[in-house]
Amino acid sequence: MAEMFLLKGFILLLVFAAGCNIIVFLFYKKEQKAKVVQSRITVGVFFGLITREGKLRLQRRTEKGSPITPGISYKGDFELTGGGAREKDLRKVLTLKGLFNEAKREAKEELGLMVVAPKKFPLYRAVFVNQEKGLEDWAFMIPVPPECWDEGTKTKRETIDINPEELMLLAFRPKGEQLLSGWGKRMCRMSLGAIFAASTNPKYVNEARILLTEVKPDWRQTEYFIESNKALSLFWKELPL
Repeated sequence: MAEMFLLKGFILLLVFAAGCNIIVFLFYKKEQKAKVVQSRITVGVFFGLITREGKLRLQRRTEKGSPITPGISYKGDFELTGGGAREKDLRKVLTLKGLFNEAKREAKEELGLMVVAPKKFPLYRAVFVNQEKGLEDWAFMIPVPPECWDEGTKTKRETIDINPEELMLLAFRPKGEQLLSGWGKRMCRMSLGAIFAASTNPKYVNEARILLTEVKPDWRQTEYFIESNKALSLFWKELPL
């Protein structure tokens, strides 16, 4: 009888140990998968700064190169304020606080501008896929209404304020003085998204909506997210993290 109890106890111990090994293995696999995901996805965050007049403020690029498209210079072109996230852990940066803080840091470094977080804001996400290298760059735009920043601040770089029509004209100017990447590309769509989301001028809002629909008919379903927290939860599941 004693031997039987010992045998049963030994079997239970083996089952328990096997279960622990499975749990450890699954955790290891999840961590490894997260590392693979983070190695192939980069994040950039930008502010869509809206003036009291309802226009969008863009800054002139001073950097020559781009980590997203090596060998191509965008120096002199105009872009939204922002750039690549310094935090590389996607679980830390893919939160509202994480994204806002990255863009806030960029605004301070690039323009000397302080930005206060809006109480609530949508997100615009535009993805660039490098199929050859198996990499993705996720660019996020956070619309910033005029009450959340001081447009009278003397900035470190040259800036311009534009409406949707002027944005289109800028996109077709010669390289080195155009909207970065030209018409219909990510910078264009995020810029129009900023005007649509936060402009104080109804005319500009409507024009931005029309132009966005022309360049990307499904933008409301695939790139523009009114419920930011819900969208981030979906992104986490999409990766997954």
